[in-house]
Amino acid sequence: MIWSQITIPGKPRILMIDGTRNTQGWENEFAARIFTVLKRKGLDLVGNAPLRPSQPKDLVAVLDGQDYFNCLFLLCHGEAADVPEDTNLAAYWPSLSNYGSLTPKLLAICSWETPDLETGESILDARDSFAQIALVPGSALSQRAAGLFYLKFFTELDLHADDSIMGKMVWFSHAKAKEILRRRSLTGEIKVRC
Repeated sequence: MIWSQITIPGKPRILMIDGTRNTQGWENEFAARIFTVLKRKGLDLVGNAPLRPSQPKDLVAVLDGQDYFNCLFLLCHGEAADVPEDTNLAAYWPSLSNYGSLTPKLLAICSWETPDLETGESILDARDSFAQIALVPGSALSQRAAGLFYLKFFTELDLHADDSIMGKMVWFSHAKAKEILRRRSLTGEIKVRC
């Protein structure tokens, strides 16, 4: 894989958004566990808990003050049929991509079970969007695999990105996270554009 010359200024500072509205009853706890572990590892996260909007358009108020983060970590449903549509990636991506004045950021999408491959590909293809670097599910993932992947990815990225996030660092962190899934015999794929 070849990475781009894109550089996102600053050490990783993560805004974690739990867009699931806890519709299946376990998602808030899942997001809180990931947040707590990342915080305990010393990563720079915005706030004291994941942001929990009631609908995608609620993000506008948060994005207005966007200078305080350079990584947007969105947990949402993929194409699950048994959850409200406004908790799916297909609802969040238009709100984010149409916002208009977002500075370049790393966008990481965490979903599980049935991924939204079409929206995921549109994110990877949107090279002129704010998501200059993007990670999206490319296959079904268990909750455990999704959580473990992103814990490893952000931990590695934080170790290697002192004053900026570069494509090479993202590629390396992605490779390390893939390897931990392989070693634990967990299936699933997260695609990356870096």
